[in-house]
Amino acid sequence: MADNQQLRFQNKKHAINSVSGTFVSATKSIMAKSAENKDLVDGFCQSGLFAIVRKPNYAAEQLIWISYYFFSVAASAPATWPQSQSQGTVLWVNWSMGGFILLCLLFQGSGWLTEQISMSKYPAYREYQRRVPLYMPKITTLWNLLVRIALPPS
Repeated sequence: MADNQQLRFQNKKHAINSVSGTFVSATKSIMAKSAENKDLVDGFCQSGLFAIVRKPNYAAEQLIWISYYFFSVAASAPATWPQSQSQGTVLWVNWSMGGFILLCLLFQGSGWLTEQISMSKYPAYREYQRRVPLYMPKITTLWNLLVRIALPPS
């Protein structure tokens, strides 16, 4: 979903930037006045999933690996757990913990690198960083989304 959104945005951005001249400058100044075109003017995608977290694909990938770890914890639990906890304990530390920790660390490093590149390319990126979290969405953002889905405007 995020990949498709990013592809549509990049195609639109490159189509606009491929035309040169004063027409493009005038068009960009008109577009800047529209909130939906803010992405194109600033040069980076900040709507849709990118309005919730700055790196939606990184966040989803990390959650997948963490969920694999929780599946391995559940698989290591005794068959009688949780009814009879005296017969065994859940094995919280197992070999798959290393995998999710190392992959999350990898994403932290690559996320930091891409943030540095974006800050150097786009002046408006710092304001976007203040507004939108990197991986974990704000509770208020999630709540507002739920309210909009549950109570659509009439």
